[in-house]
Amino acid sequence: MSKPTVLITGANSGIGLETARAIAAQGHRTLMLCRSPERANSACDQIRTTVPDADLQVIHGDLGVQASVRAAATAVIETTDRLDVLVNNAGIHTRTMARTEDAHDVMLATNQLGPFLLTELLRPLLVESAPARIVNVASHAHRFAKTVDLVHLDTPPNYGPLGFRRYGETKLMNILWTDELARRLDGSGVTANAVHPGGVQSNLGNPSPWQRFVIKPFMLTADQGARTSVFLATDPSVARVTGAYWAKCKRVDEKRSTAARDATLAAGLWASCEQLTAH
Repeated sequence: MSKPTVLITGANSGIGLETARAIAAQGHRTLMLCRSPERANSACDQIRTTVPDADLQVIHGDLGVQASVRAAATAVIETTDRLDVLVNNAGIHTRTMARTEDAHDVMLATNQLGPFLLTELLRPLLVESAPARIVNVASHAHRFAKTVDLVHLDTPPNYGPLGFRRYGETKLMNILWTDELARRLDGSGVTANAVHPGGVQSNLGNPSPWQRFVIKPFMLTADQGARTSVFLATDPSVARVTGAYWAKCKRVDEKRSTAARDATLAAGLWASCEQLTAH
């Protein structure tokens, strides 16, 4: 039986790096999908300082560019005959509005469309490898958004103060998407769950020096932030649990906002993602 294979996006720093380190330490083959090959190789070196025999491989991919996502998925399929776990960890938070080279809103593209497309392209391999798992890193920040405006999904009127509203919208999308994904995967042997990692010390959103100084004592380390993702990716006790929302390695569905429980909105978001990714 071949070694279990786990793919982690955004694995070159922060939560993604620590997720990859923990997965590799368990003896799994660990594929690290990263935008920067140089930073990814540096991350591999960091992991091997604590896990010398880590089985690591870098997959190049920019989740904000759909051609790059498609190329990354092809590389995964050509690299391995099985995929036991997909951890959609990568994400960005920008303070001002911007568009990608595909002309999509940058936070929508990177935080939702890219993970959606990657997961759909890899879904046949996950099903073939079942039992398999999908872990989507969302956030309690989804509460910053009251709903998802499907009419203006790719054309938000503004990002809100410091971009937090738009970031919250994309995290709300992550939870809704996970629910619809779990529903569509029912009976396939593949589970899908969403995770709140906690407030983690990172460069997400490019915090200013004073923000780092004031907030850092109250934040989790990247290692602590990765624990729930690792738990859902590997623990036997949750092998059959799907469509749930997790934090601190516990199911916390009651922490979802009202909008995050809307099955009709989830189905509408899925249709919009299909249209915007031409998949």
